[in-house]
Amino acid sequence: MRSLAFAIRTLTRLRIGEGTLESQERSLFWFPLVGSIYGLLSVLIACLPFSAALRAALIIAASAYLSRGFHLDGLADFADGLGGGWTAERALAIMRDSHIGAFGTLALIIVLLVDHASLVSVVTEPALLFFAPIAARLMIVLASSVMPYAREGEGSASHLVRGAKPRHLVGPCAQVLLLVGLCWHYISKQLAVRASLGLLCALAATVVVMGVSKRRLGGVTGDVLGAVATIAECAALIGFLIPLA
Repeated sequence: MRSLAFAIRTLTRLRIGEGTLESQERSLFWFPLVGSIYGLLSVLIACLPFSAALRAALIIAASAYLSRGFHLDGLADFADGLGGGWTAERALAIMRDSHIGAFGTLALIIVLLVDHASLVSVVTEPALLFFAPIAARLMIVLASSVMPYAREGEGSASHLVRGAKPRHLVGPCAQVLLLVGLCWHYISKQLAVRASLGLLCALAATVVVMGVSKRRLGGVTGDVLGAVATIAECAALIGFLIPLA
């Protein structure tokens, strides 16, 4: 179970186990399961006796705390790199800078505003709250498995991405599709439709981010994977609301 412990340490601030994992790509199998930790936390917060707006804000805050702000930092760095770098080399150099710029600030503000507005409407749907972060972590697996690593040297996700292959998508995809199937048969077809739309929107957003990253950077980095998770979860929340429009 070292790969599970590594996945938890990678995606959360929880210090489960210790040491490194020689084949880090093995941890990708567990990424959707780690997403369920975020989902469970969101469901618990949604049960608090506060307004929908406050519960939505607390879910965002708790998720940022549990992830150490890692994914949000990746989004900010990715936006700064794309906005300030005209070449792949310059963009990657900007992304290594620990300071946040105007593009990163705008990206965070926009995504967090959309997240909050969406969560206000979704906070009464525990199944969807549980599913959104799972779908987002699946998109990290997708980007890691089919994209090359953008930097020539080492980086925060270099071993993970370079070791990952398309076959590493099979297990995580099966887990998520099983959840959607269980929703169809045992919970509610209406919720299953909304979950399916959220998954499709997360996939579409991830494909766009991967395309931009491939064209501008030549592949993905740890920052890009963080941006994928953040944008995919935001897109999933929007997808949940399409049938209500």
